[in-house]
Formats: sequence, structure tokens, C-alpha cells
Amino acid sequence: MKFIADEHIPPAFVTALRGEGYDVTTVGDVLDLGSDDESILAYAREENRVVLSADTDFWGADPTLDLTDHPGVLACNVNAPPGDIAAAVRQLDAMSSDLTDTVIFIPSHWV
Repeated sequence: MKFIADEHIPPAFVTALRGEGYDVTTVGDVLDLGSDDESILAYAREENRVVLSADTDFWGADPTLDLTDHPGVLACNVNAPPGDIAAAVRQLDAMSSDLTDTVIFIPSHWV
């Protein structure tokens, strides 16, 4: 499973996931900071990367954002400990590496 972290994801989450061996890039690495959500989704689709985001637009709050045919969105609680995020991703990855067109809140106990 590969990821793109939007700019609101804490760097500690990226570090924790990389420490687990996951391929994580950030918006600032591959796109301009401040890139619109559609550009982030286009990159995610092109590179088959699951979006890590705390932005509710990726969860359906923006009705104009096309959330069809994407590799998945992990809606992150930015107040969670980085280890909890990494553990949630490990559990998801063990269950299924295909998150196509899904939005999953992690860690799940915060919903």
C-alpha cells in the first residue's frame, strides 16, 4: 500500500508509516503546497496512492469533488498518537490492500 499525505497530516504520521516500511509521499514532495483537492486526487489515481487526509472534503463535505474511482482515503484524526495511525494502517493492510473508492476513518475508535 502506497500513500500520499495531504499537507495537514502531521509529519510524525508520515515518519511512523515510513518506519513501518510504507511508501509515503507528501503533497509538498510531489505537488505544490496549497494544491487543490482535485489535483491531489488526480495524483493519487495516477500513482495508485491512498490519500491520508484530515480534510473533510475528502470525506464528502465538498459535493463538487469527484470521489469516484480513487485508490482510497484514510481520514485521519490528527490528534491521535502516530503509533495508533501506524497500527490502524497495519491492520487495514493485513485485511485488504485494496481500498478502492473507500473512505476509512483511522484510528477507528475516534469515530
